[in-house]
Amino acid sequence: MYRVWKCRSETGVSITMDRSKVWNTFRDYMEYFLIYCVLGWIYESVWCCMIYHRRGFINRGFLFGPWLPIYGIGFLIILGIFKLLKVSKPIPVFIVGTIVATVAELIASYIIDATMSEPMWDYTGYFLNFDGRIALVPDLMFGLMIWAAMCLIQPAVIKLQEKYRESRVHNICFIVITILFAIDLISRIWLGSNI
Repeated sequence: MYRVWKCRSETGVSITMDRSKVWNTFRDYMEYFLIYCVLGWIYESVWCCMIYHRRGFINRGFLFGPWLPIYGIGFLIILGIFKLLKVSKPIPVFIVGTIVATVAELIASYIIDATMSEPMWDYTGYFLNFDGRIALVPDLMFGLMIWAAMCLIQPAVIKLQEKYRESRVHNICFIVITILFAIDLISRIWLGSNI
């Protein structure tokens, strides 16, 4: 037996929502967000710092934990755009992903310039860069990561979610990790940035 919420909208239409469906949808999308926050942190802290630039380990996030929220937000936006455009085949995923990531990075660079004291990245020495804001190699890398996320990682995540949807351990782990993320995010107000 499912618990159901009933309410009336402003227009007087009766709306019925299944609580378990609402919970599952919230949990699924929050899990997507957290997974891609962690994968973004791994990319930035391990690949960019340790392997590509050979600077050693650097926590690239502004939070203490192993997560970069911009990657989680970016993935949810990409997921929405791809659903809207009905993009699912590998080559169009890579092309559209690269274009969306490039445009988003360019817009973000102007927003960061307007709101922060210094830029968070500078591609000045990179091949085919535009004003140090975007460059060919990083944007192709973002396209490749979007392809991997949409064509490889996301289908596996969905299968795991479906398999363990009713698992108590799954729900407890989700709640604990979400609370840890929220504490880390809220603590930035008092402790300042980790950068």
